[in-house]
Amino acid sequence: MTGQLRVLAIGDSLTAGYGVPPEQGFVHQYVRMLQSSRGLTVDAENTGKSGATSEDIWNAVRTDPQVRSAAEKASVVTLTAGGNDLIQAAKRFYFDNDTKYLVSALKGFQRNVSHILEEIERIKAGRNPYIVFVIGLYNPLPVFEEAVFWVNKFNEHLRAFQSDRVIVVDIYGDFLGREDDLLGDDRFHPNAEGYRIIAQRVHAAGRGLIGGLAQA
Repeated sequence: MTGQLRVLAIGDSLTAGYGVPPEQGFVHQYVRMLQSSRGLTVDAENTGKSGATSEDIWNAVRTDPQVRSAAEKASVVTLTAGGNDLIQAAKRFYFDNDTKYLVSALKGFQRNVSHILEEIERIKAGRNPYIVFVIGLYNPLPVFEEAVFWVNKFNEHLRAFQSDRVIVVDIYGDFLGREDDLLGDDRFHPNAEGYRIIAQRVHAAGRGLIGGLAQA
């Protein structure tokens, strides 16, 4: 298979590849998998921002000319979001033990992801076929029951977005019990192997779908 594939990666620190050299980040590893397995020329735009919440990502898709231009051209979009929403809410929760912060974060996350996907659809406006890979959350704190519950809630809400054009990629089970192997020194972000697992999951999810998106 030959052809060109345009990829837009939007999201938070997982998209930015926090904690590893650029070539070991999820996006770079995913691009290499596409190139090596499919013989494609891949043009990738990585707009990930460490610390970005789902609202930040939504605002970027809505207002940032660079992101919007890349979305218009891309046939594959990857999205990582929600981790920072959950962290910010969890900090407030642990301060005064009130779950209202987590409930509010969950609702806001669902709303923002919906806005992001709807805006991408508007930007594309039938210009060319595309797929969005929405990457679920793993849990860096599996020993805490509250974290397990809320990470699973976030993932449950993400799965509701699954459609012909939106593929939700579940990575929760890949990290569960392998935190020592797949997380970096900060015990929160993936190491190179963790990012490889994410890239591999996205690549596998696109098997049988990507070929029809490449341009001659």
